[in-house]
Amino acid sequence: MGDQSGFVADPGTVRAFGADLQRDLDIHLSAEKVETLHLFSGAPVFGLRAVSAEVQQTARDYVARLQDLFELMEVLLHNGAVLARAAHSVADAYESADTLTADQVSGALGNARASVSAETSATDPETGRLV
Repeated sequence: MGDQSGFVADPGTVRAFGADLQRDLDIHLSAEKVETLHLFSGAPVFGLRAVSAEVQQTARDYVARLQDLFELMEVLLHNGAVLARAAHSVADAYESADTLTADQVSGALGNARASVSAETSATDPETGRLV
């Protein structure tokens, strides 16, 4: 086998990856975010009214970490959706490049055929013979 550089990309597989990722985001992470939000949003936070300043601070830290968790989940959903859309864009770009390359190759082959045909059917103006 000769040295082969580069890589082969299957736009259909790349597009399927994007669709699968978006489906997973919609079905799993988004649903989990909503479920987690409902689970924790209505629950009282133990220690907010405690006498101990350390317990109160711990309760406030707990609430802050929950907010961080929901923000992180939102960022994951957003970035995952961006990645899913990017996968579709990459697949489209590969298909466009393949089409462009195929068209260029076809054009070059057509030009080469015409050139060869013209050269093989060229006649000497004096003798009328093929040159």
